Amino acid sequence: MLRMLLVDDEPLIVQGLQAVIQEFDEEIEIIGTAKNGVEALAHFANEPCDLVITDIKMPKMDGLQLIEAWKKEQPETKFIVLSGFQEFEYVKRGLAIGIENYLLKPLNETELLETITQIKEKVEADFQATGDDEAYYILRDNALWRWLNNRIGMEDWKERMALYKMPLAKDMRTALVWIQPLYGQVDRTAEGWQKLQSHLRAEYPFMLLNPEEELLIGLMAEDDAGIAAQITTVYEEIGALIGVEQCFFLMSEVGTGTAYFPKAFRGLEQLLQERLVSSPGTLISADKILPHRWRPNFSQHQLARALVLQEKEKTLAWLDQFFNEWDAHLYESDPHQIIRVLSEVALMMSESDPEQLLKAIRQLDGAATPCELKTTMLELIHPFFDRNQHDDNSKSPIIQKIMSHITEHFTEGMSLKTLGAKFHINAVYLGQLFQKEVGSHFTDYLNQYRVNHAKEVLLTTKQPVTAIAEESGYTDMAYFYRQFKKYTGYTPNGFRKKEKVQ
Repeated sequence: MLRMLLVDDEPLIVQGLQAVIQEFDEEIEIIGTAKNGVEALAHFANEPCDLVITDIKMPKMDGLQLIEAWKKEQPETKFIVLSGFQEFEYVKRGLAIGIENYLLKPLNETELLETITQIKEKVEADFQATGDDEAYYILRDNALWRWLNNRIGMEDWKERMALYKMPLAKDMRTALVWIQPLYGQVDRTAEGWQKLQSHLRAEYPFMLLNPEEELLIGLMAEDDAGIAAQITTVYEEIGALIGVEQCFFLMSEVGTGTAYFPKAFRGLEQLLQERLVSSPGTLISADKILPHRWRPNFSQHQLARALVLQEKEKTLAWLDQFFNEWDAHLYESDPHQIIRVLSEVALMMSESDPEQLLKAIRQLDGAATPCELKTTMLELIHPFFDRNQHDDNSKSPIIQKIMSHITEHFTEGMSLKTLGAKFHINAVYLGQLFQKEVGSHFTDYLNQYRVNHAKEVLLTTKQPVTAIAEESGYTDMAYFYRQFKKYTGYTPNGFRKKEKVQ
């Protein structure tokens, strides 16, 4: 809980600060407000306070005088100063006496909240000095995780490194290791796991637990041989305490300096799918990946037909065959291709439901084993067939959307591919579903619709044929003439003359 005092002689400023801060973070307690330094010292100097936000120019006692007097009572309190452009000389004096930041009026809300967040982290980091290790490590791990995910800039990060007394190690060789316990097989409350965490924290300054309670360890050594020795040591320690077969091990390429760690983390994320073709306990690194000599044989048209015709048994048989063939070639397969195929199948079954598709893709991308992948696909297949079983002849929602789109946008360029991208559905599946429910191929339906429009314009206006072709969605005159004659038996001019005679 961050305890805060607001000091400003402008009531509107104080009210605005209160509203913004209380909405931003419920764990911030505003202990009070004051109109000037005298009032602030008289009523609040004896109450514990982590942060004072104060204006510079106030009656009776200005902000700088308040800071100097307050520090005699509570030297650990942090300060943010509010000022105008014309008061920069005051600001320089404030920096000299140790303010955290100065903010120009009118206030930039984003800058204010970012400054408060930084101060809150600094205040909470003091738990280390009081022996509250759990609180300290939660805070530090959160900062490390944000840094690895590029949510903290380098200058900001350097301040945090100094705060947590962590080395910069600019010239040392570095690498990042990601240790992921198998879901459901490692008890994170067990003595071995807790002992492992404590040991690794003591040995490696850049060790953290991510939000999924997986371990990330930043290795640092004088040379690459030292990095290799450290990963061997980590591997042996994990084997002794919980068993290496209970974890996946991912290791980045070796770089230089701790500034390399965010880039190393990006590389580890690219290795995640390699878990699908690796045994737990083996080290997964970019230089140890086996050649991907096998790729799945996938016929989109065959599977799309089974889905369109509501052939659930055939679909389940296809899924079994796919995973059986993959299992026979597991260690020589390309996991990225496996995910690509299954993502296309998920796209077929999402039927223009972006939320369902996003959830499925996330599950596929996050799967660590073939079993998890197959479970995800089964969770899609069964609901797909359940919701698509109907006795009437009504068109499915996605086909209704497509036909409405054609009606409203037939003059624009479109294809099954562009419609699939727009409505989040596999183009092959969409084509077969369209043919089944509408009774014609998509291209035939679109051309028939455009030609019908052209016929109407030919009969009701005197526009030239070139203009009518463009208005009907055709940019190629030769193609327009062929399609028009295909569906009417006449050229556009011939059709117009014939109808006038009649």
